[in-house]
Amino acid sequence: MKNKWIPIIVFYVIAVVIRALALQLDTPGEANLTYFLIDWATGIGPCIGALVVVFAFKRKFYCSVTGTSLIKSALCVAVPFLICFFLYRQLSWVLLGFIFYSFLEEVGWRGYLQGELEGMKPLPQALLIGTMWFFWHINLSFTVNSLIFLAILVFGAWGIGKIAKDTHSLVTCACFHTLYNFSIHGFFQFTPAVIGIYVAVVVSWFLIWYVPWQKLIRK
Repeated sequence: MKNKWIPIIVFYVIAVVIRALALQLDTPGEANLTYFLIDWATGIGPCIGALVVVFAFKRKFYCSVTGTSLIKSALCVAVPFLICFFLYRQLSWVLLGFIFYSFLEEVGWRGYLQGELEGMKPLPQALLIGTMWFFWHINLSFTVNSLIFLAILVFGAWGIGKIAKDTHSLVTCACFHTLYNFSIHGFFQFTPAVIGIYVAVVVSWFLIWYVPWQKLIRK
């Protein structure tokens, strides 16, 4: 048990330290390439932490990039991109940026940490990952909003954790992770058109992974 927690601690310390350093560079500005590079840097800590412990401690990744289906993982990016591209072109590139950022995080939270804690029951596992995720955001206050955020992260740890278990796809986990990140950034107002696109994108992900297409085609 002791040996199991040492790589987890190393992973988490690396993830938190890198985020803390990156946040020092993260200043409001125009949404250009530099802005996105700095923003992505705030999410790269879990990815680097996971890579370090996987190689240094000979641990294994719980998820791969595309999981159990390369085609489905690719469609999870391509379909929403095309939906946005034809209906709201600027939104399509923002969506890709958010998916990339979320992917960096998911390499750590689902790709490594969920597998390391696989022996735990789903609820305690979600509580632990969600709490670690919360403090990784450098949220040290306990206001009502912070506690709501903690609850969202615990729910996200459970929900995306279920997606990870079903698909073993980091790309797909990143897509679902993107739902929250997209909703809290003020790049676009949630007009009826944007909400419609948002719902269509979410539905497309569930259809891609959970509809038994092969059985339907055979019929």
